[in-house]
Amino acid sequence: MNNIILYLLAFLYFNTNEQQCVNWKEARTFHFYNLPRNVTTERIKWPDIEKLKPVKINNAARILSNSECKEQTMAIWKDEYLLIVEFNDGKKRKFKVSGYGGFLYEPGGKFYFVQEKDRDEWQSVIQALKAQGLPDN
Repeated sequence: MNNIILYLLAFLYFNTNEQQCVNWKEARTFHFYNLPRNVTTERIKWPDIEKLKPVKINNAARILSNSECKEQTMAIWKDEYLLIVEFNDGKKRKFKVSGYGGFLYEPGGKFYFVQEKDRDEWQSVIQALKAQGLPDN
């Protein structure tokens, strides 16, 4: 009986602590950034992000609201961009945006895949980021 209780407690703990998919409808701002050389989304600190110049993309909310949230263990990264999303509750979250494919990743969280019908528009977002170039270090 004790084993069953321990199993149920462990099951509840891991299921309630699993990160849920982002509700993009709760997001209010989307700011993309070109990362400085040799810096990754996972390692960049919030004070350093505040020093970067954001690239505002107006259609990101609509594109991402259609994205598919999935568990994924591996992805191919060609280029990496940073996306900071501020939500209605004032919290900000970092996302790693792939310049190679139509997806992004929340470090420690889930992958979000852009729908096929939005791929061309998403690629125009990536091209706008590339056009901005790397910030001066």
